[in-house]
Amino acid sequence: MASRVLTLFILIALCGGSSILSASAPALGAVRCEEQIRKALSEVPIEDSDIESIQVRRSGGGGRSSSNYSLDAWIRLKSCSSGYLMVALSSRCHVQDTYTKGGCQVSGL
Repeated sequence: MASRVLTLFILIALCGGSSILSASAPALGAVRCEEQIRKALSEVPIEDSDIESIQVRRSGGGGRSSSNYSLDAWIRLKSCSSGYLMVALSSRCHVQDTYTKGGCQVSGL
């Protein structure tokens, strides 16, 4: 398996000067989850070169709760014409699930 050299929120230019990593404003605290996202990706049978982009989004909690939320890493793969590889994390960075969404299919998930 190829070494995972993904650094969240420090945008990395892989090819053609295009960044693959980004985060929505409420999810900027997810930088502390970088290691857990990297580990989850290392356990999925994909190559680093297949990753087009990663976006981390904060979800749940509603408008009144700042502590009851989760984080989702939406990974766009070049091999998927639609959909995403997903890594769901708790607000404390515990990986809850790794799965696909939409038309994306990854062997073993």
